[in-house]
Amino acid sequence: MTDTTPRARRVLFDHDGAPDDLLALLLLTQYDNVDLRGIAVTPADCLPGPALSATRKILDLTGEDVPTAVGVLPGRNPFPLAWRIDALRADALPVLNQKDHTTAGEEGPPAHEQLAAWLTRAPDPVTVLATGPLTNLAWCLEHHPEVESRIEEVVFMGGALDVDGNVRQPGHDGTAEWNLFWDPDAAKRVFDSAVPITMFPLDVTNRVPVTAELARTFGRSYGDHLSDLAGSLLALTFGTLETTGLAYCLWDSLTASYLAEPGICAFETVRCDVVAQGESQGRTVRDSRGRAVRCARTVDADRFYRHFLGTLAPGGPGLPPA
Repeated sequence: MTDTTPRARRVLFDHDGAPDDLLALLLLTQYDNVDLRGIAVTPADCLPGPALSATRKILDLTGEDVPTAVGVLPGRNPFPLAWRIDALRADALPVLNQKDHTTAGEEGPPAHEQLAAWLTRAPDPVTVLATGPLTNLAWCLEHHPEVESRIEEVVFMGGALDVDGNVRQPGHDGTAEWNLFWDPDAAKRVFDSAVPITMFPLDVTNRVPVTAELARTFGRSYGDHLSDLAGSLLALTFGTLETTGLAYCLWDSLTASYLAEPGICAFETVRCDVVAQGESQGRTVRDSRGRAVRCARTVDADRFYRHFLGTLAPGGPGLPPA
């Protein structure tokens, strides 16, 4: 008898520890069609130690046994410290600390080396899901070019094509998105490769903001560890608009949802490039001579919110009417 069960997508996840990155991880642990093979933590929008610790606690909470590695490669343009300490808060959430966790003997190679090893040893090509900067992947491509053939698809959250960026830093013109701005050279290196890229820019990810209604919906299913964690991580995002002028959106969660429900977004092929230097560094620009990227262009926001709730608050109430 022929087995007609669809093959689970083998995924290596590279994130940078912000609340939305951890929500994306939580989604991945619930997808039957995702075979999570390894997790790298990039020290960008986080303090790496707490972000790694929170990652491991989430895996323990959800019963997943997945190897992890923490990154050490620096970015050119650091995230504000006020944003990075969210990883401390996430790691201290009571739902993640219902028992003692030990990290003794768990240290291994840094994330860039570990990612190269995971790719090299993969029996079949894998998907690299990156919701943070592309630093580790760029290092792999530069120092181990043979891994390029081991990558089925790079799915990443980043860029801003036809909308303003979210970088507000002295000397920058505001056209870049932070994941690319943190390490523009890495983004340029990945774009200059031949790996298939599916990009989720601010053009679509800004259309799925965290709302009070969404966060409070998780309170109606309080007592379930999965939904308690999701609701707590959403609560950590409150105050972003008031302190930065920018709404906190589910940038990474939307990107991760593509692996389970690719129809949530509509895509088009765009030729583009990355600006690596100057006042526009990190900007993604349309360029007829650039490489072809499969780019998310529109999103069914209602369908995404239903998916988000249905996955992380199973059996709970739906999103209230607007």
